[in-house]
Amino acid sequence: MSKQDGGREVRTFSMWQQTSLITSTLIGVGVLTLPRTTSSKLYEAGWIAPMVGGVLVLFSVWMIAKLSQSFPGQTFIEYSKIVWGSAKNPRVGKWLSLPWVVGYLAYMYFSTAIVSRIFGEVVVTSVLLDTPLEVIIITMFLLAQILCMHDLEVVARINELLIPLIVIPVLIIAFASFQKAEWDNVFPLYRASGKSLYEGVYEAVYSYSGHEIMLIFYAFAHENSSKVKAGLSGIGITIFIYTLIVLAGIVVFGYEELQRVSWPTLELVKTTKVPGLILERLESAFLAVWVAAVFTTVANAYYAFVYGLRQLFHKGMVFQRIVAALLFIPLFFVALWPQNIVEIFRLSSYLGTLSIVINIGIPTLYLLIMWTRGLGQGTKERKADG
Repeated sequence: MSKQDGGREVRTFSMWQQTSLITSTLIGVGVLTLPRTTSSKLYEAGWIAPMVGGVLVLFSVWMIAKLSQSFPGQTFIEYSKIVWGSAKNPRVGKWLSLPWVVGYLAYMYFSTAIVSRIFGEVVVTSVLLDTPLEVIIITMFLLAQILCMHDLEVVARINELLIPLIVIPVLIIAFASFQKAEWDNVFPLYRASGKSLYEGVYEAVYSYSGHEIMLIFYAFAHENSSKVKAGLSGIGITIFIYTLIVLAGIVVFGYEELQRVSWPTLELVKTTKVPGLILERLESAFLAVWVAAVFTTVANAYYAFVYGLRQLFHKGMVFQRIVAALLFIPLFFVALWPQNIVEIFRLSSYLGTLSIVINIGIPTLYLLIMWTRGLGQGTKERKADG
């Protein structure tokens, strides 16, 4: 993560740390609902949706990486002014880029709230039945707040530490669930319409939302050339995990049974037995892993939001800490705004549409403007302490 530059230590993200940031952010609440949402559209072929959707996400992260490579050492907040502005009148770039920057920051803020709410709903309905929902949400917010008190080096190291604890147990559980597989449940291999494929892929693409944090974090990559490789690696790992989980849910329950449960992956874990009866209640171990996965999703997104505000107003670490603490108050009420699980899923669907605009629309627009104007020649490097 570090290298020496003229006797001065410059902290930057290694390729593995970039990969860890992407993977740990993507694997979150979506892992619990994906088997139901995709199979509701594609029936037995629901496992195809994460693969096709993943290809679109690979294209998105490639564009984000290319943008960052064109402006090394700069975040989306910084190079937006260059893309939209001019050397003669830089204020034009500042004001023209402001709607896109504000839209990005607003999306990060509200997605943090909804993810935290879904996390709270799962915990209070599955594990801590007598614990108030508000306590669960506040606890997650406090953990994210603690992370925002530190610089970006800490964010990278936490994700690097937690990624094996998230990925390995999930893979073990997914493979173990195939003990009760009924492979007839995947036949016929495909009988859905083109419209159903589109709807199923849309559901899958939303589950991959979160990689937009790299519009901020790519600025701290150790090697400019490693950004694309790290992005593709992170998305590739997630595609494999999501496809495996959806396939396991279909072959164990069948697509019809999956429509009757709110959290199909959790039900899948409850029916799975580890050989040798090492763990009698596997769902307890799974939820422990899942808490770590959701923490990285919430904390990374909120950190990207707060850091983006810090750059927007040209402030330092003190500003970041104060704003992170103050903005948790309205964020808490936003998280409690949906009255029931139906409203939560409806808001999640709206955020899914917005995520496509953020992850595909903005990079496409920026690249077109950049190539048209011949922009993107830079050599600046950035410290991970901001």
